[in-house]
Amino acid sequence: MATGLFSSSSTRKRNGGHGESPIEDQLHEIREDIAALVGLLSERGAAVSHDAKAKAKGARDRAEADLENLLTSGEQLLSDLRDRYSGTEREIRRAVREHPIATLGAAAAIGLIAAALLRR
Repeated sequence: MATGLFSSSSTRKRNGGHGESPIEDQLHEIREDIAALVGLLSERGAAVSHDAKAKAKGARDRAEADLENLLTSGEQLLSDLRDRYSGTEREIRRAVREHPIATLGAAAAIGLIAAALLRR
């Protein structure tokens, strides 16, 4: 009697093809279980994908809102700085016009101090 890989086919032939019916039934059940498992995995993957997309959209929306707030506050800060320094610029120009010799002396003193510091 042959044993091994092809023994079932010879038994099936001898028994009229009905010798392996329980194994075929088990294989059919296993195939159905695998198909059900694949279906469950597919559904779970779709749900996870949907959740990930929703979270990504929420994060993107929050990032866009934060960026918009940052740009708005940056523009406001820049406007405040311009206003503040334009007033300072006007005061410096007025001081230079009123005291030109003192301004030249101050600039020369600052130049000498900077040169002395750079030599070290």
